[in-house]
Amino acid sequence: MYPLTPDMLTSLLKTPLFSQLRHEDVAQILERARPVKIAADAYFFRQAAPARRLYILLDGQIKVTQLTPDGQQVVMRMINPLELFGCVAVLSGGEYPASAQATKDCQAICLDTDEIHRLMHIFPHLAINAFQMMVQRTHELQDRYRELATECVERRLAHTLLRLMKQNSHTEGDLIVLDTPLARQDLAEMIGSTLYTVSRILSQWESQNLIVTGREKISLVTPKQLKRIAEAQIFSADLKKAPI
Repeated sequence: MYPLTPDMLTSLLKTPLFSQLRHEDVAQILERARPVKIAADAYFFRQAAPARRLYILLDGQIKVTQLTPDGQQVVMRMINPLELFGCVAVLSGGEYPASAQATKDCQAICLDTDEIHRLMHIFPHLAINAFQMMVQRTHELQDRYRELATECVERRLAHTLLRLMKQNSHTEGDLIVLDTPLARQDLAEMIGSTLYTVSRILSQWESQNLIVTGREKISLVTPKQLKRIAEAQIFSADLKKAPI
């Protein structure tokens, strides 16, 4: 078992997978977990590999990418500490539909497929929670598909930044800092656009004081304006005429 601290165990109790499970139940489940350490840029697993393990990230960050049949890489989501990954593939069987690459040094714990299935028989809430998580991931993918099919690049980018803000961010003065280091190429792959287009929009938003950018760092100045862009209530060209 990975030597979890009391604070880490308390945090894990709040994750969706362990919802409504008792402290001693979660401790018993985690006794069967194994530690995994991955260096930055290495892979936990690659697309099309047999799905044999479910992971919980303890420290670091992971980029989940999928390679399309024509060779284009798409960033599906970013995984932050205390999030699960690999769960849909493990629970549905077969192969991992995407690759999980560390963007920085990572520590995680993993549970083998057979162990997860056995534990679900012992703790029914574990199975219920896992099913609910799979449904949520499906809804997220449906939202992403709808955005790609129906929305302009500007709206898709605004949606993505707001989604990242909800997932993992903190405040510094008047700024909301995204705790997800992102290159502009990553953002382009997330929204199905080009590096040039994303760079142009980000530069425009920075000049309009909507965001502040740095090296793989983005801070939001006026999330309400980004929400208005995401909801097609306003576009960047109209910001000078709109009240902040």
